[in-house]
Amino acid sequence: MRLGPTAAPVVELDDRAPIGRRVQGRYRIIGKLGVGAFGAVCAAEDTATGHRVAIRLLPRGLARAPQVARTIVRLGQSIVEASTSHPGLVRVLAFGQTEHGRPFVAMERVKGRRLSEILSEGKPLAVRAVLRLALDLGGSVETLHSMGLVHGALRPCNVMVLEDGRVKLMDVELACLRDSESMKALVAAEPPAEYLAPEQIRQAPVTDKADVYAFAAILYEMLCGVPPFHAATREAILQKHLTEAPVPMRRRRAVPVSVESAVALALDKQPEVRPFMPDFLNHLWSEAHRPAPRWKRTAVIVCGAALAVSVALLMIWGPLVLRSRASRSLEQATQPPAIKETPASEPSPARETNGSASARPSRDPAFTVQVGAFGARERAVALQRELTRTGAEAGVLQAEVGGRTIHRVRVGRFASHAEAADAARRLATSGYATLVVRAGD
Repeated sequence: MRLGPTAAPVVELDDRAPIGRRVQGRYRIIGKLGVGAFGAVCAAEDTATGHRVAIRLLPRGLARAPQVARTIVRLGQSIVEASTSHPGLVRVLAFGQTEHGRPFVAMERVKGRRLSEILSEGKPLAVRAVLRLALDLGGSVETLHSMGLVHGALRPCNVMVLEDGRVKLMDVELACLRDSESMKALVAAEPPAEYLAPEQIRQAPVTDKADVYAFAAILYEMLCGVPPFHAATREAILQKHLTEAPVPMRRRRAVPVSVESAVALALDKQPEVRPFMPDFLNHLWSEAHRPAPRWKRTAVIVCGAALAVSVALLMIWGPLVLRSRASRSLEQATQPPAIKETPASEPSPARETNGSASARPSRDPAFTVQVGAFGARERAVALQRELTRTGAEAGVLQAEVGGRTIHRVRVGRFASHAEAADAARRLATSGYATLVVRAGD
């Protein structure tokens, strides 16, 4: 898949990213941002728009792996579309190939302070600030899930806190790519152990429940100052993920009981026990909007200014007052009905239909496996037909997400999460990577 003009000299870029060279004639390299298992990331200028962007040059071996290249082409457009659906996602602009066939990704460049840097002091953050940040970050993750993508690498170093307090989730361009079997054969990655779900450690197929686990681990660390599992060696941390329960949060600091319970459930060893992201966020939303007891409200009135200053100093960038439209929509969608007052002008929660049929009045408890989500219906239908030819029971469902129409490709109807996960494993062995187990759809 090629993008844009190709008038520039045909020069293959190496991981040194020479300054001034161009990728597909459009993106001029102006600096290097980093290098890792999934290639080099460079600062670049989009000569068509004049905007500063980031370019990820994926590993060289991909140019010699046609099956992986086909996977990237198939998944790339879904990732581009998904990244525009929530302001908390780093926007992926385009997937393409250099003149020598090396895949690359062009994406929005963001500047700020990584959450890992903020947490490096080992101090817990203010509960209210954590809940607001978690709702914003969780909204980004749930948007990926609703589009049929699994991030697969949620960790503090992939969360950027901008100067105005907004949060951006990075590495979106690698969603579902890093855990594909063909990619694993080419890339020897050793991700941080603190945020890996047990199924990732066991190298089992990864679903959206791995993101829920990592999200809970980040939330635990923000509230307690330390990850749920830590030890002197990587191997010891991995073993704790598999066999031990984390220290209860209440032993480290005072946190709301409902938040502690939600985090503990999301850190369960078994994926099917963990909540889906919308349910997790609903717990957090309810706690974030719970009225404080009278004595606490009085204390806030007396000491509010001092508290605001302390949070500002702690977070450097100021209080995390996250005002993204997607977070407000999430709050409205998850607000308990007894106290919900939604103005007529406010957007309604996302609803899903089957073709042109009306929204379903209630959720079916059955589970399905989502194999992909596309803006163009014809691409979804093509994938549905491909799956049907393999004997799978596949269908296309239409949904409205963030004001955009998407078409989700679903396989089967299973009575339990475990049965759906088994089906996802079988699909993964057939080369499908965009797998999300969903309930009631």
